[in-house]
Amino acid sequence: MGPLVTFPDALRQAPLGRLISIAGHIVEQHWGRYLAEHHALTSAGMRVLLILLRGGDTSHREMAERCFVRPATLTGVVDTLERDGFVTRQRDPNDRRSVQLTLTDKGREHALAIIDLIHSDRPLTSVDADPAKKEVIRQFLIEIITTMSGGDLHRLNPDSESDTEKPSGSRPC
Repeated sequence: MGPLVTFPDALRQAPLGRLISIAGHIVEQHWGRYLAEHHALTSAGMRVLLILLRGGDTSHREMAERCFVRPATLTGVVDTLERDGFVTRQRDPNDRRSVQLTLTDKGREHALAIIDLIHSDRPLTSVDADPAKKEVIRQFLIEIITTMSGGDLHRLNPDSESDTEKPSGSRPC
């Protein structure tokens, strides 16, 4: 006796929210494999490089806040980035307890290559290769993101201006 439901049939019958969740998970896995194979990076390592590229040198503690992790959690990520020549660590001469993270030339090269790929906006499927369909998909995803973000616009767009003070660590990775 065969399966009651085959895989493509199950996807056609799945609720839209479930499909979004599955698609997001698969895209994240695909992106993680790409980063590992082509840049020797994890997603967390990529976030650190992109933050350093955008904002310049920063302390380990500030980087942890910007990545929404504890400093101890970030230590292993930075250990790997330093070992692989993407970042350097230096003690702050004004406060020996503070460690500054600096992007190396190799780290800058990889961060720029990743940004170029992100902004290339190549179609992921034959569906989003059609500009009209792509715009509908874009509108749908933007509405999901903005509706489900709980109004935390600074997390989505750290450079937006608002009448309220930004909470510490509210910048995305």
